[in-house]
Amino acid sequence: MAAGAVKLFIGIGLGGLGVVLAWKLLSRLLQGGENVPLEDNPAAGILHAASLVSLGLLVRQVLAALYDTIDLFLLRGDFLKTLPRVLLLGGLHIGLALALGSALLALGVWIFNRLTPGIDEMAAVRVGKVAPALVLGAILITLALLAAPGLEAVLSGLVPYPQLPEGVGNTSS
Repeated sequence: MAAGAVKLFIGIGLGGLGVVLAWKLLSRLLQGGENVPLEDNPAAGILHAASLVSLGLLVRQVLAALYDTIDLFLLRGDFLKTLPRVLLLGGLHIGLALALGSALLALGVWIFNRLTPGIDEMAAVRVGKVAPALVLGAILITLALLAAPGLEAVLSGLVPYPQLPEGVGNTSS
């Protein structure tokens, strides 16, 4: 029961807050410093929604690893003693994953814009054209799906996972 509450807190608290903060960063990176109002621009809304989905996909891998760590500490009986450290390292892991993920997604959009000379997709989104927003949104989601496992592998050294107890995870006979 306690582990479920902690996982819920982490998922909504750290994960949700992290995604919103990373979304603001990614929005700034994609806009190039220009403010794209969402109220009167459905294209900007589509791109922002795709950004949120992409960041959620990126953080999902990190949260799964953090949940596994919590489960292992529960199994060892060290849950309450190690919870603050796990939360601190998990928050750091989530933050780094989202910061690197935001930079990666912004870089992907920048590269796509360079591969389509004569078409400025972001300028088209700023004036409310929906088709470029859908294309850029699809690119963001695809990049997130492809990058999430690699990003988790790169960052896996930051969270010191505990040693498995005897007999758990041992595949040798």
